Amino acid sequence: MNRFIKWLVTSLLAFAATIGATQAQKPAEPDRLRGTITRADTGSITLQARDGRSVRLAINAATTIFTLAKASFGEIDFGTYVGAVSERLGDDVYSPIRRDSLSWLHKGIELRIIDESLRGIAVGHTKWDLTPASVMTHGWVDDIEDRVLSIKFGPTDEEETDVEVPRDVPIQRMSRGDRSLIKAGARVFAGAVKNADGGYEAVFLFIGKDGAVPAM
Repeated sequence: MNRFIKWLVTSLLAFAATIGATQAQKPAEPDRLRGTITRADTGSITLQARDGRSVRLAINAATTIFTLAKASFGEIDFGTYVGAVSERLGDDVYSPIRRDSLSWLHKGIELRIIDESLRGIAVGHTKWDLTPASVMTHGWVDDIEDRVLSIKFGPTDEEETDVEVPRDVPIQRMSRGDRSLIKAGARVFAGAVKNADGGYEAVFLFIGKDGAVPAM
């Protein structure tokens, strides 16, 4: 093996090892659980999930708590930071918002107005599991046309999602919460990871306030 081939093989092996280490360090995506708290103790909650399961989640100092309260479309303005779950309406349904290129229109399933202190959280666009075709978008409102929002999450024209928000879609305000919200009867959307013993540990909790039900 000549010196160039030897160097190339060594470099590829080193690169593969680096990629493998990066992937190994990537944290596991939390399982998403939705339901009602049936029991709350000092270090755990029991959740009656929508799929019928009863699931115990450990709670610790690292668990992040958010609250969701009822809000209205009228609170949204240009630049407001929002989160939305939506579905694309079809390949021939375009947004009414005018720009240099056409954008597909999405129908909103839920919309959150996010407190300014949380601006930038989860910015971007990704698949979601609320319905088989749903996506989640976090960004700032770049344009408004009647009840259609352009949610921008990057500098290019491709980094935006146009979402129509029907009047029956739940609109909620997302804020930081605290442990006083954790009590039996509260409606919850939770992200949790499994421990080595198979039990769940809560990474984050979204807890409905004043009758709000997390729509995520």
